[in-house]
Amino acid sequence: MKHLLLSGVLLSILISCASQEKESKKEPNRLEKAAWLLGRWETNEEGSCFSETWSKDGSTAYEANTFLVMSEEDTVFREYTHLEETGKGLQCVISVPGQNEEKPVTFKMTEQTTERMVFENPAHDFPQVITYRHKGDSCIAEISGMQKGKFARQRFGMKKVK
Repeated sequence: MKHLLLSGVLLSILISCASQEKESKKEPNRLEKAAWLLGRWETNEEGSCFSETWSKDGSTAYEANTFLVMSEEDTVFREYTHLEETGKGLQCVISVPGQNEEKPVTFKMTEQTTERMVFENPAHDFPQVITYRHKGDSCIAEISGMQKGKFARQRFGMKKVK
């Protein structure tokens, strides 16, 4: 009986150790794979500054503030982004003051690699696709889709500054 009890205890310990080892080798989730976004990205061209600053918002989300400033005092565009891991996958929720009746627009992740993330919302007027590509300290944010019956695309190349 002692041997049976001892065998049971040893088996429980082995199973527990194997379970902990699996957890420590666990693959990062989609949000963790997007951690390269964290920090400040910007580009300066001809008197304008486009910047996007990403930070953690708890353990299941990142948030970004995006600004386009045409001079040192004139912000001409502002956008708030919330990247969140949900039961439906990774979602990119965009809010732009003065647009879409002040309602956020949700884009669902459709592709993720170590260098690229793609979010889509085919029902949105424009854009329908948001793509982030990065390599080292560079990032290209791209919005694309149909606009007034024609394919349109805007790219924003940025360098990491923080």
